[in-house]
Amino acid sequence: MRYSKYATVPFDIKNGAVPPPYASDENIMGKSTKVTASEAARDKTAKAPREPRRIKPSQTDGALDLIRSRIIDLTLEPGSRIDEPLLIKRFKLGRTPAREAINRLVAEGLVNIMPNRGGTYVRSLDFREIGDVVAAQQLAESILSQLCRFEDPTLANDLDAIQQRYVAEVEQRNYLGITSINEEFHLRMHRSIGNSFFFEFAQSTHRHVRRLLVLIYKMEEAEQNVLDSQFEMNLDEHHQIITAIRAHDRERLKELLPAHARQAQQRLLRLLSGKTIEPLSLDLRSLGLPRSA
Repeated sequence: MRYSKYATVPFDIKNGAVPPPYASDENIMGKSTKVTASEAARDKTAKAPREPRRIKPSQTDGALDLIRSRIIDLTLEPGSRIDEPLLIKRFKLGRTPAREAINRLVAEGLVNIMPNRGGTYVRSLDFREIGDVVAAQQLAESILSQLCRFEDPTLANDLDAIQQRYVAEVEQRNYLGITSINEEFHLRMHRSIGNSFFFEFAQSTHRHVRRLLVLIYKMEEAEQNVLDSQFEMNLDEHHQIITAIRAHDRERLKELLPAHARQAQQRLLRLLSGKTIEPLSLDLRSLGLPRSA
């Protein structure tokens, strides 16, 4: 018989005999093998599946969402300066989150670095910029109408669910929420294509479309009946798009999506054509100016 290096219980090396259990229910180290209630509970807890950890958004993500929203809803005006001191003072952000948020907004194209002006500025929204956004939107939606995959099994149902949330935001006249869910609606269709490069183009385009739409909504507020009818038209067009997708009607979709994208351009043209002033009649005599011969 030999003794184990780690225990005091003898066993037969030659025959490989294992010692029988002891009547006293003691293990080979002389400790009780009986499991207490607390140990059983602890063991049960250890073996229980853990709930997935919820990932909290970082300070930078929070800062990015906040500043992006303020750019889109025009609180931070197009062409206005945006830098770390402003974000720290105005939005109570830390220096690092503010700096990283600006860098990511530059990457998204909502903020421009302008060395000749010595800083970073919110991207402008002048006539040239508006024209570029409108053209990019119409291109993205025209291609989408041809490449949207009807075979995507959840596409139509997903669009229905998004549309329900869109209706709620429209009822509240929450421009930021309306444009956010409208973007989600269109990007869900873009995602069905399965082309990451095209999706990134569409995502960037719709980010700028959101800001343009907020501008249009604010301009249309002076004519509330026009704004109301426009929202009704948008809701109806979304329903028609979903119907065409459910029916796998490519030709109908090729009509709907480009026409839907042209709405922004047509609304702008109508608004700008109405910005006229009546002929002025000035009485120069009250100014004491000499009369011309």
